[in-house]
Amino acid sequence: MMVYYVVISLIMLDNFKKMKNREYQKEIAEKNRHINTLIAEQERHRIGQDLHDTLGHVFASLSLKSELAYKLIDADVEKVKAELLAINKLSRESLNKVREIIDDVKLPSFIEEIDSIRKVLKDADIDFTFENKELAQVLSPTKQSMLVMITREAINNVIKHANASKVHGKLKTVNNHKLLLMIEDDGKGIDSDCEVKSISQRVQHLNGTLAVDSTNGTKIIIEISTGGIA
Repeated sequence: MMVYYVVISLIMLDNFKKMKNREYQKEIAEKNRHINTLIAEQERHRIGQDLHDTLGHVFASLSLKSELAYKLIDADVEKVKAELLAINKLSRESLNKVREIIDDVKLPSFIEEIDSIRKVLKDADIDFTFENKELAQVLSPTKQSMLVMITREAINNVIKHANASKVHGKLKTVNNHKLLLMIEDDGKGIDSDCEVKSISQRVQHLNGTLAVDSTNGTKIIIEISTGGIA
């Protein structure tokens, strides 16, 4: 009998350690997400500052040159022509600078996001499988980026609320012009619509459909058109 209690105690202790380890891993994953969010925020700030500095200088120069051209319009036509040519040149150069700043903003691909999610969920001690991630390549970069945000939000909900041990996702083509995204977990389900509100808003922006089933874990099914939004 004593041996029985010792065995039971050891099993309970082992389960307790596993539970604590899972909580610790989830805490690490949550902190990693926070760090990634801060990095993204810093990148947005940098881009905003670059645009502010570039466009601020451009508009100040355009204002001065156009004002000078207006003052000279009756006095010296040749100087006016020179100023207008300078304005035209400055405008073209500025457009190229803005394009360079925008091109520097790399939209995340869906394949890269799935690989990143795999690492995050591994840190949280959650098994993760995903099928057909390459199908997202039929989408435009902008649309693919929005699908990335939807998937990221769904996974964040799993980490924060679901208490799940397994997550499975897949992409599937429907009628050759639609893409279906399915993400399901074996957790406790979603308690309210608030947790999928931002997902719903993004899906609406894509003119897609969203279905949520929380009867046994949580299953999210999203269907969007593969065309549109360059």
